[in-house]
Amino acid sequence: MRITPTRGWLGILIAVAFALRLIYCAATTGLGQSSPEGKYYREYIMAGGALVEHGTLISPLIIDNTSTAPSSLMPPAYAGLVAVAYRLMGTETFAATLVLQVINAAATSLTVLFVFLIARQLGSPLAAWLAALIATINPTLFGFTPYTWDTSLFCLGVILCVWVSMSLSRRVVGWRGWLAFGLLLGGLALLNPALTVAYPLLVLWPLTKLHGWRLGPMLRPIAMSVCGWLIAITPWTVRNYVQFGELMYIRSGFRLQLWLGVCPEADAHGAAVFGEQFPLLNEEVQRTVASVGERKYLEDCGQRAIAAISGDPWRFVRLCAIRTIDYWAGTVFSHARPGGGGWPRSKLRLAVTLFLLVEVLLAATFILIRPNTGPDVRWLLAIILSFSIVYCLTHLQIRFRAPSEPIMAIVVAVLLTNTIGAWRARRHRRAQTEVGGHGRENAM
Repeated sequence: MRITPTRGWLGILIAVAFALRLIYCAATTGLGQSSPEGKYYREYIMAGGALVEHGTLISPLIIDNTSTAPSSLMPPAYAGLVAVAYRLMGTETFAATLVLQVINAAATSLTVLFVFLIARQLGSPLAAWLAALIATINPTLFGFTPYTWDTSLFCLGVILCVWVSMSLSRRVVGWRGWLAFGLLLGGLALLNPALTVAYPLLVLWPLTKLHGWRLGPMLRPIAMSVCGWLIAITPWTVRNYVQFGELMYIRSGFRLQLWLGVCPEADAHGAAVFGEQFPLLNEEVQRTVASVGERKYLEDCGQRAIAAISGDPWRFVRLCAIRTIDYWAGTVFSHARPGGGGWPRSKLRLAVTLFLLVEVLLAATFILIRPNTGPDVRWLLAIILSFSIVYCLTHLQIRFRAPSEPIMAIVVAVLLTNTIGAWRARRHRRAQTEVGGHGRENAM
């Protein structure tokens, strides 16, 4: 394959993104070093180690658990990846942790590639380069490289699904293509099910471009996508039903997240919520979970959450409104991140907040300037908005914003370059009109 200038420079940008992520990892936690924040972000480390030792996922919420009772809290894909690394290189060893960090860095570096490809298809070359640059330097896309967590791979999975969805709109494909797309969506859910709320949009986007809103031609592709999704998630669903006697979608952690979002400490800030309610950070809660078991504890969380919401619905509305502001303004650091109170608590966190806020303000400004953003951008905006809903209704951390950031980079870049292009076109037409007017005057 001949290396064109575009491919060459794009390869350099991806290499820069990869290096930036590893440099950040080395400068913060250290390469090959586990989670830098004590008991934070230890769940997948514990789940992967337990999978190697016991051959099943046991509760990552119970420290020093002697029970091998299975857990339904974590999706299986990333825990399985951690377990493979631990099996080959030793549990939480330097080599295993380094490999997982390199995978994280590679995942969000490849994300830059797909951001470029999508933005180039939807906009100009300038839009593609700008979107790729934003994704390269976006702090939420490299800030989680040191952690043994699914965020980086999930970011790649989200943008990959968007790219495949856009590719399906270029030509009519057979049932196998849509079945494969459904399998991809199901596989991503096994990594992290948070994007599932946007799956209908990812399927409808290419279909409406090909067929409009005519239902007839859309039925078979939709059915095949659903079949592929069901095929992918069915084995894990059966496992959960056999183990726990109930149907659940991938994991059972929703009830805990809902409780963390409405518990008494939710009126304060994230440090209070985690310090008082999260099992890994509170010894009393830890003893409760160990005593009653993960399943009973999660059921209790769900019941307490429902009681809190029904007891004061307006408080729940207010908390959701605060989370919505935090999500889009990037001020989630002040309310939902574990750690000391106050905001901003460091220059780095202030910089991240400003980066996320500027993105949103730019997108909103360009939409107001040119309301006719085009159907593709509207679909991307709908995907971003739908993805945020679950977090705004339950519980919020800054990493929850990261998977939508590659799409946000595309939206901002395309809107910016389209606005500049429209402005230049108006100036050109105005200049042409003035030249034409002067020509007529001279002729007279």
